[in-house]
Amino acid sequence: MKNAIFSISSLLILAGCGNNVATSDKDHGGGTLLQPLAPEGWADAESGFINTSAEPTGFVAIAESPAGGILMRVDLMGLSKGWHGIHLHQTGDCSDHADGFKASGGHFNPDNREHGLLNPNGPEAADLPNIYAGADGRATAEMYNAMASLTAGPTPLMDEDGFAIVVHANADDHETQPIGGAGPRVACAALTGGP
Repeated sequence: MKNAIFSISSLLILAGCGNNVATSDKDHGGGTLLQPLAPEGWADAESGFINTSAEPTGFVAIAESPAGGILMRVDLMGLSKGWHGIHLHQTGDCSDHADGFKASGGHFNPDNREHGLLNPNGPEAADLPNIYAGADGRATAEMYNAMASLTAGPTPLMDEDGFAIVVHANADDHETQPIGGAGPRVACAALTGGP
């Protein structure tokens, strides 16, 4: 059932990219990001990530799928090596960086399900696969979430207060409540501009 509700049809993780990668003028701290993160006109929403020191640390591009759901591409730097939880949060506010991005609220969960892609009572619409950062602290991923929509349906992400994408210090085990043991929030991207 959960596979029917939430399918991750494409997950691409690239870490530790070499010098032969083309570069972009979108530098969000710690080096130049991959080019292209998305082709011109691909994204329906874009934002930069900041860390807890308010330093730019990455970028996200999101496209709404005609079949429903969203396709999301992220490129982050400055993470510790290993897996990191990443979730959709209720409010597009990353202004309280020093306090750990609490202003972004809890997980986006309009159906009041339990957290976790491996939870029989889940997942929440916020739940995404972990991303992996290489030894250079870089994580690049593309993922699909069938349970969320930017603008369609009764509970779009782009409502009056927008939403945020939050990256955690540790991996999400996809079962433990409320955040899969993913630990502190270390990066945040706010997306606003709803109806």
